[in-house]
Amino acid sequence: MVIATTMCKLFFAMLIGFLLAKKEILTKEATGKMSAMIVQITCPCLILSSISTVSHDGGGMVLRLFVSGVVMYIIFPVLAIVFTRLMRVPKHLRGTYMCMFIFSNSMFMGYPVVQALFGDSAIFYITIFNMPFNILFFTLAMHLFQKDAATETGGYEKQKLELRKVLNNGIIASIAALVIYFVDIPLPDIFYTCVGFVGNITTPLSMIIIGASMGSVVLRDLKREKGIWPMLPIRLILLPIITWCVLHLFLSDATLISICTVGAGMPVASLVAMGSAQYPRQSFTASIGVAVSTILSLITIPIMVIVLQQVS
Repeated sequence: MVIATTMCKLFFAMLIGFLLAKKEILTKEATGKMSAMIVQITCPCLILSSISTVSHDGGGMVLRLFVSGVVMYIIFPVLAIVFTRLMRVPKHLRGTYMCMFIFSNSMFMGYPVVQALFGDSAIFYITIFNMPFNILFFTLAMHLFQKDAATETGGYEKQKLELRKVLNNGIIASIAALVIYFVDIPLPDIFYTCVGFVGNITTPLSMIIIGASMGSVVLRDLKREKGIWPMLPIRLILLPIITWCVLHLFLSDATLISICTVGAGMPVASLVAMGSAQYPRQSFTASIGVAVSTILSLITIPIMVIVLQQVS
C-alpha cells in the first residue's frame, strides 16, 4: 500500500509538471534554474537533515556501504561498454547510451521513493552509496558527450576539468554528513529543523521538473530512436538485479541492500539530458531516454519493491 501511494503521489506531481510545460507556464529556462536549485540547495539540505534519523552504532557498515558504491560505479561503466557493443549502438551515440546505463535518477526520483519506503535515514544511506556519482558524471559523462559529438561532426576539443563542477554542494553536503556522522558532532535541533524544512520541497519539486521535461518529448520522436527500447529492460531490470547480487558480497543488512537496489533501478538520470544539452543529437536521444524510462519506471519500481520484500 505504501509503494502504491508513493507512486501515485509521484505521478500526480509529474502530471502537474507536464501540464505546466504544455501550457508554457514552466519553460525550459525555468525548469533548468529550478533543477539547479534542487541540486545546489534543497537536495544538500535533505542530505544533512537525514543524519538526525541515523543511528551512530553502524560505522563499519557505513564504510562498507561506501566501498560497495565505489565498486558498483567501477562495474557500471564496464557493463555499459558491453551493453552498447551488444546493442550495436552507432558510434556517435555510444557514449550517450553508456551514460544512460551508468547514471540512474537516484537523486530526483530515488530519494523520495526510498524515503517513503524505508524512512528518512534511507536518504543518508543512498547518499553514501552514490557519492561516486557526481565525480564520475562530471568527468566521464561529460567526456563521453563531447566524444559522441566529435564523432558526429569531427570537431572534438578537449576541455579542461574544472574542480568547481565536480565539487558541488551535493558532494560537500555528503562529505559534511559523513564527518558529522563519524565524529558524532552534536548539532542543535533547530539546525535539523531548518535544513529539513527546505529539504522537504525536493521531492515534489523534482517530480514536477521531471514531468515538465517530459512535456518536450513528441511521441513521433520515439520511432526515430529505436535503440531506446532494448536499453529500457537493461536500465530498469537487469542493472538493479546485478546491483542486488554484487551488494551481497559487501553487505549483510537486507534493508541497505534493498535501498541501494531501488536506487539502481531508477530511470535514466535527468542530469544525462541536462549534461548533453549543448549537443543536439545526443541531447535528443538522452531526453527520450529520460522520458520513456521514467514513464515505464512507474510500473517497474512497484514490481521491484514487491520482489525485494519477498527475497529479503
